Amino acid sequence: MKSSRLKKILLWTVVSALGLTIAGVLGISLKVGWSLTHPVRQHTALPASAGKLFKPREVSFPSRQDKIVLRGWFLPSGNSNKTIIFAHGYGKNRLQDDVPADAIAVALRDQGYNILMFDFRGCGESGGDLISIGQYEKEDLISAVDFMKKIGRQGDHIGVIGFSMGAVAGITAAAEDPRIEALVADAPFADLEQYLTENLPVWSQLPSFPFTQVILNTMPAVLHLDPHKVSPKRVVGKIKAPILFIHGTADTTIPISNSESVYRAAPGRNRLWIVPGAKHVGSYKVQPKEYMQHVLDLFGQMK
Repeated sequence: MKSSRLKKILLWTVVSALGLTIAGVLGISLKVGWSLTHPVRQHTALPASAGKLFKPREVSFPSRQDKIVLRGWFLPSGNSNKTIIFAHGYGKNRLQDDVPADAIAVALRDQGYNILMFDFRGCGESGGDLISIGQYEKEDLISAVDFMKKIGRQGDHIGVIGFSMGAVAGITAAAEDPRIEALVADAPFADLEQYLTENLPVWSQLPSFPFTQVILNTMPAVLHLDPHKVSPKRVVGKIKAPILFIHGTADTTIPISNSESVYRAAPGRNRLWIVPGAKHVGSYKVQPKEYMQHVLDLFGQMK
């Protein structure tokens, strides 16, 4: 009797400990998944020094995905019928201060391109509170194309320049929307599921087993996000528009092998410009003149 009772107590203890362990792993995984998709918002504030150069017009439009209000700036360039849409990176806003995007915007506007800069959902001044690392941002970007087409002549020809997550949104959007006539993809990742599998342990400082797979498996159910759906290298072959891939050799956030992988999968009129010593989205800072020349050459293919 005593032996039987002892076995039951031991079994209960083991089951309870296992249950607590599972609950702990699940709780930590959910917390990490939530933090990943809800980074601290960077509010958009135009530097005082850029005000006279920019002279932006405040604009807003709904995302076709779920009608979230997206806010941004439109910078006209004379009577131009060509517009470049900027797509920022994860946790950033329309200014993408680590590039910085405002300098590129002014340079492009001075070369005869209208500029649309906007904040993705959950970023800057736009609505929403969840960042999907490319899944819904693709829809936000296509919504920006919709907005420009409704404006009229200024949206006759549309190009996109994207940074990091914005480059991913640019690739996946262009794979679905032929209205995007040219694309600059600065430091995209190749496949979100693969990227998170390799990098979540670094971001979370948690061991890969069991946390990485638990986080990836709970994201679709809890956050309605599916990393498997965000794969530039899988869809880039559908794009007929010319693409310029840009990546720095010193990028430790998203290694250059990502752009190389997507570039190899991309048919047609595409180029990969590798910038020695440039960190993540840092190519413009390292070689600003060359950067602008490559970008202008690419957008010059829009007719």
